[in-house]
Amino acid sequence: MESRAEIVVRGPDGHEQATVQLSSDRVTIGRLPDANDIALQPDPEQLVTRSNHCAIERDGARWLVVDGGSVNGTFLKRDGELTRVDGRAALRDGDLVCVLASVSGSAERRYFELGFHATVDSQATRAVEVHTGAAAACLRYDANQARLLLVSDDEEHEVPIRAQAHRLVRYMVERNEAGGGEPVLCTHEELMQAVWGGEPMHSREELAKLVWELRRKLEPFDAEHLIENERRLGYRLRTCRDR
Repeated sequence: MESRAEIVVRGPDGHEQATVQLSSDRVTIGRLPDANDIALQPDPEQLVTRSNHCAIERDGARWLVVDGGSVNGTFLKRDGELTRVDGRAALRDGDLVCVLASVSGSAERRYFELGFHATVDSQATRAVEVHTGAAAACLRYDANQARLLLVSDDEEHEVPIRAQAHRLVRYMVERNEAGGGEPVLCTHEELMQAVWGGEPMHSREELAKLVWELRRKLEPFDAEHLIENERRLGYRLRTCRDR
């Protein structure tokens, strides 16, 4: 049975502003209504990022809160404890996603609160789908030796890639590590910055070509699926978890 979930939005005054059904795999949250699925307003101190302050994403049977690199942070309140989200965090029924709304003269902080409610707990135990062959593969990057390794059936295969692909993979691996090992969505903009820095005259088409070349390197191992495309947003890299 597929879990269904909703977000209940409350302003810093505690009043309920909206209830949003999570009917798509990604819901964006920010200040501007025309740039987000959920707009946090009013925001007179402009503490909420205009767009993509954070997002709620589905990952299989789970739901995750993903910080969009916001200056003032995204916070998760669980069992009365408030912690800052470092990259992404799995959600449980009853969690509150908190976004800073105001800071008083006495440094008192008030938040927009987005309550996560699931009709079936997104962390509930369920039958785990067992994969074999290519689906069991993952990628590991040795930054010290600048080597990309495909790990499959406990065997490692080095994947030769060019310098720009090294920069791309290194950045995506670092983002995954910062997110606790989960595949983190890396936007086109941040990937282009990671690969080319401030160099002008580079486009998303060049980025797509670089990803295509990397997938071609993985094809002999039937592992091109380890680089996932999020349409109009960016890419995810499925890396190995530390044991």
